[in-house]
Amino acid sequence: MVTKIPTRVFVILTICLFIVSICGCKNYVGIEWVVDYSAVGKSSPQCRDDCAEGFYNEICALPDWIGRFNRGDANAWEEHFKCPEMGGTDPDWIDNVDLAYFSGHGAGEGTIAGPTGVGRGGGFTFGIDAHDDWVLSAIPSNREPKWGDKKLEWIVLDVCSALAFKSDGDGVLYTICERWANSDVMHGLHYILGFRTLAHDSCNRGKFFAEYLTGTRDGTKYTVREAWRKATEDTEGLSVKGAYLRASSPGCNTYNDHIHDCGSVSKDPDPACQCYCYSSWPCN
Repeated sequence: MVTKIPTRVFVILTICLFIVSICGCKNYVGIEWVVDYSAVGKSSPQCRDDCAEGFYNEICALPDWIGRFNRGDANAWEEHFKCPEMGGTDPDWIDNVDLAYFSGHGAGEGTIAGPTGVGRGGGFTFGIDAHDDWVLSAIPSNREPKWGDKKLEWIVLDVCSALAFKSDGDGVLYTICERWANSDVMHGLHYILGFRTLAHDSCNRGKFFAEYLTGTRDGTKYTVREAWRKATEDTEGLSVKGAYLRASSPGCNTYNDHIHDCGSVSKDPDPACQCYCYSSWPCN
């Protein structure tokens, strides 16, 4: 006996299966940027919006990528990068995308909003002292990020000195392990990409990075680490050092990570047994 499915039911089921099929394979990108730091007394950098949005637009042009958020200036909030245990909302924001880019100022000296309290490389800063405050801290006594426990795999901190070594001096108060290279911060995260030194306000770095990732710059889809290095070399000089920090554990190989839709992607590192690999280079 053959049971005939009514046409209307068949159409509804077909539509539902189609929606599941197209939504299930999507990847998400999000950016936040700050140009206007006047409310906290820091100088206002140039092109931070152009840098982040150039990246965002290139990634969103890929068929299997969707832009989840683009938040700038007073709408870029520190709580978006902070874990719930510390009063943040990162599961709804930065840990709700696969790939993220922040473009603005790093941390260091204080301003009219008060001292950052984290030293150079101890975090990064926002343009308003609200939602939850203006400094995202990664230092041992106030470690606010916990990235990767939901979705995030790669994050760019396009700010000065986020990946500085303590031996670099000049206000770096904590080691790279005390700040970023630990399982509190990298909790499933594959990479943090940034700078070991001061960096300049490039308008195009984010766009170049995305082009190297996707193959639209020179025809090659580079790994995440290669694409970031090439983007920094295209936009900085020898006095500036780009850097990345990646996590790895038995059974995963983040060294050869591409972004989704552009090559192989490792499974997430296991925070319980992961190790950390650091690289920096003079840009030329």
